[in-house]
Formats: sequence, structure tokens, C-alpha cells
Amino acid sequence: MALLMLQRVKLLAGIVSWVFLGLLAVLFAVSAWAIAPFSLAPHNVIRTAEVLVKAPFATRLVIGDSRVQFATAPEGSLFAGYGGATSRHVARVSGLLCRISDAQVTVALGINDTKPYEHDEPASRAALGRIMRDCDRDRLNIAAIWPAEPGVEPGGNNYDPQMTAALNAYIAELAARRGTRPLPVPPLEAGFTYDGVHFIPAVSQDYAERLAFPERFGAPD
Repeated sequence: MALLMLQRVKLLAGIVSWVFLGLLAVLFAVSAWAIAPFSLAPHNVIRTAEVLVKAPFATRLVIGDSRVQFATAPEGSLFAGYGGATSRHVARVSGLLCRISDAQVTVALGINDTKPYEHDEPASRAALGRIMRDCDRDRLNIAAIWPAEPGVEPGGNNYDPQMTAALNAYIAELAARRGTRPLPVPPLEAGFTYDGVHFIPAVSQDYAERLAFPERFGAPD
């Protein structure tokens, strides 16, 4: 009897292990599909899997690029950031995240779209519009693109300010369709970045707070 019981326990443990491995394989497959337009690098797939697991339990979700990736997410928020990503790169993963999560969402994308070799305004406009449609909900915010800092090496001159202005105008249009305004760019003093695009710690902290808790900064009506 004891031997039979032990065999049953081993069988059950084996089944549970295979089910777990199967679910894990599905999770990584979905993650790879979601991030494929941007990168199939293992670290991006793993990050996506982690965010997908956490998203259904999040109350505040911020979707962005390296500025979001490098920021420390305030307590109670989940940051999904991909270094170097344009709005076109993360439109698929954004749609998936917004389907599985009913959290407040802030979209903070666009600076990488302004790089000369990524410059495709119609495609960027289409991607931003798609993200806003996929994430449609009462608590949806879109942030204006914070500028790069020209003259600051090595990256400050790698972003087109005219393209930034053009995309910010379209972001304002997207917000207006919802009867609101984009989350604004606050006054920035010289030296707000350490490399022309990524923020110094104090500014990065402020950036994260504004994205995660816009109501603390007078969220636009």
C-alpha cells in the first residue's frame, strides 16, 4: 500500500512538473512573439515574460523605452520599458499587456522615433494611435515626449527636435480625442541628462512619479 501511494505521489509530481514546464514554455513563446518586432534577445524576452506575469495584478502600468526601463518604478506601479524601442517596436506588446491588465496605463514613448534612422512619422503616428486604441480605458494617459539635450555627449544630438515637436503635436491630438491633454513636460534645467537623452537620478525619479501618479501633478482634465 505504501509503495502504491509513493508511486501515485511521484506520478502526480511528474504531471505537475510537466504542466509547469508547459506553461512556462507557452509564456516564453508568447513573450517572444510580443516583443519580436523589437528584439528576440533573451533578456528582452525574459523581461517581457516577467511583465506579463505581473500585469494582471498591477494597478498602474507605464509603457515606455529606456527612460522607463532605467527609472525606479514607484511603489504600486509596474514599468514596462525597452531600451532603444520606438512606438512601432512595442505596439504589439503594449496591446497584449493592455488586454490582460485593467490597470491605469501611461504611454511614454516617442523619443527613439525621432532618431534619423528611425524617422518614419506616418508609421510612428499609426503605432501611437494603435497603442491608444488597444489600451482604451477610463484611466489612460499619454505623456508628451521629454526632449533630448542637444550638445550633451554622446547622444544629445542624435534626436531630431523637429520630429519631437511633430510627434508631440500628434500626441496632443490623440489626447484631445479623449477629451484630455498629454501629461506635460515640466521645466527642465540644463544638465537634466547625463548623456543627452537619459535623465540624471533626480530627474528620472521625477519622471517616474509623473508617469505613475499623474494626479499628484495636476493630471490634465
